[in-house]
Amino acid sequence: FFRALSGDVVVLFQTGCAMVVTTGYPYSAHRVTYIHNLFQNGAATLSGVVEMFYEKKRRGEIDVGEDITFVMVTGDGGMDIGMGPAIGAALRNHRMIILEYDNEGYMNTGSQLSYSTPIGHKTATSNVGRLGGGKTFHHKDTPQIMAACHIPYVFTAVESQPQDLWKKAAKAQWYAKNVGLAYGKLLIACPLNWLSEDRMGSKIVQAAVDCNFFPLYEVERGKTRLTYDPEAKGKKIPVEEWLKMMGKTRHLLKPEFAEVLEEFKQEVDRRFRRIKAMSEHPDL
Repeated sequence: FFRALSGDVVVLFQTGCAMVVTTGYPYSAHRVTYIHNLFQNGAATLSGVVEMFYEKKRRGEIDVGEDITFVMVTGDGGMDIGMGPAIGAALRNHRMIILEYDNEGYMNTGSQLSYSTPIGHKTATSNVGRLGGGKTFHHKDTPQIMAACHIPYVFTAVESQPQDLWKKAAKAQWYAKNVGLAYGKLLIACPLNWLSEDRMGSKIVQAAVDCNFFPLYEVERGKTRLTYDPEAKGKKIPVEEWLKMMGKTRHLLKPEFAEVLEEFKQEVDRRFRRIKAMSEHPDL
């Protein structure tokens, strides 16, 4: 994502997996101005920094050649706990980017379920066994929640399609510097807690795209555009092909979980059809 950004960048990382592995206190792997904040209040903090910057620039107290790009990075857990501040920042339309990396759980603290964990998936708090069949309810659709705040730009992307990601990152930067808040969601692999092979990360997230679980699209000024259609490309695969790649979901292929699997498949299809319909009909 950051490879596609130009100019000066300020990054705020909420507590989470990516923060821990890139910023062993008091050091940082980031070669830009970096702010660390708690799970929940990154959007509130960075929106304050954004407004401080533009006010000081207006007063002539900061001498800069061009505007700075402000990026908040959060996991899906941070977008659970920090949903209120994130929506508040979106409604105020601060000139910043919220970038969410979604590995479908609170992986930094022991693989507890998050509201982005899909139904039937196994986590430390949604066990599979005699009395448990994984998470009992469907995952939230954060891109659609943020799009409903009427911010100028929303996108989804995956590392297995880098060109698509870079194009959307550059577009998000333009909107964040010139119009208002941009939000992006990246589906990323967590081999440790997905119980999958390290080398399979990109293939697993691409399979999530190809089975229509994770549609790639953008919402630009209220207009939805599907940027990759597996069916049109002839690359559509069954949901089961994705699920069997991860230990946390292989139980769903057993006969005793057929009802949960069918409910999950129907929800995946329904959400994809909705995004596709919105892409084909701009007024939706």
